[in-house]
Order: sequence, then C-alpha cells, then structure tokens
Amino acid sequence: MKKPLGDILENLFNEKKTGILNISMSSEKSLFKFYFKNGDIYHISYGLKKGMESLKELFQKELYKINFISDITIDVKSEDLPNTEEIIKKIKNSNLYIYLDNKESSANFQFRKIKEKLTVALIKQIGPIGNRVIEKIIQEKWNTQISPSKDDLYNLIELLKDEIEDQEGKNEFQREAKSFIEEAFK
Repeated sequence: MKKPLGDILENLFNEKKTGILNISMSSEKSLFKFYFKNGDIYHISYGLKKGMESLKELFQKELYKINFISDITIDVKSEDLPNTEEIIKKIKNSNLYIYLDNKESSANFQFRKIKEKLTVALIKQIGPIGNRVIEKIIQEKWNTQISPSKDDLYNLIELLKDEIEDQEGKNEFQREAKSFIEEAFK
C-alpha cells in the first residue's frame, strides 16, 4: 500500500511525536532521517548531508519503506530548515509516496519491545544512565537497516556490552539480552 509522505509527516506532527522517521530507497543504503521532538521536525539527514541540503535530495529519490522509532532524540539541530508546517506543505505539494506494509509495522513493534528489554537489562548493570546510553549507542554507533535482523541485534548487544565495566556484568547482560532475542525470533 502506498501513502503520501506528507500525510505521514502531518500525522507525526499532529500527534506531537518524538523520535526518528527512517526512509529507505529501493536502490540505496543511505536512509533519510526526519528527527521529531514533540511533533516538530528539528533535524533532517541523508548520508552526510544535513538540513535543507538533505531535504532537496528527498525530492529526487524513489522512496521505498519507512519506520518510526519512538523516543529517540539527538543534540543536533538543522538551523536552515523552515518550520514543520512548511516542510509538510512542500512534501505534500511534491506528491511523494511511500510504501507501507503491516510486516514492517510489526517488525518495528518487535524492535521496540526488544529495545525496552535491552534497556532494563542495561540499567541493571550500569544504573539509570542505561536509558541514555542505549539511545546514544543506537543513534551514533549502531548501523542497521529499517527492520533489524537477529544479527543486527547481536551487534547492538556487543556495542552495549562494552559500556559495562566489570566482566561478570558484561556476561550477565549478554546472557539476558541473547535469551530474549532468541525468544523473539522463534
């Protein structure tokens, strides 16, 4: 099913969502990323391009799939972007469509559940800062496609494990995290 990208952005705006909307293209590995905070788009990136430069690229690509990861924010802001309503209007006027399917939605839901469990397991080892650490690792170091595979999640565990100081804590975190990932992929 295809849906206008402008409508998707407008829904996130109206629902005051916080997180990252990832958009993949059928022929490229780089993702377009729209960063939302309380419904407002505060940053856009595409590969190494940021802000308006990346937004201009959007209009020249064939969009394929999207997913939205809730509650992730970064400390970067695109200073050259118009306000969110203007961005939505430009995208609506361009008639950009995106492919949606229920499998993608269920994969996103599954990842959110796994991420919640990873967060709890990490907090057990390093304390309340674990919540911020997992967000930072996902944003800055974890390189995955739209729907993370089992191997992608194991790579995330390795990155998170490195944030734990003692070896016993690392081992406990790894055992716990691998057990619920195995359960999720049965």
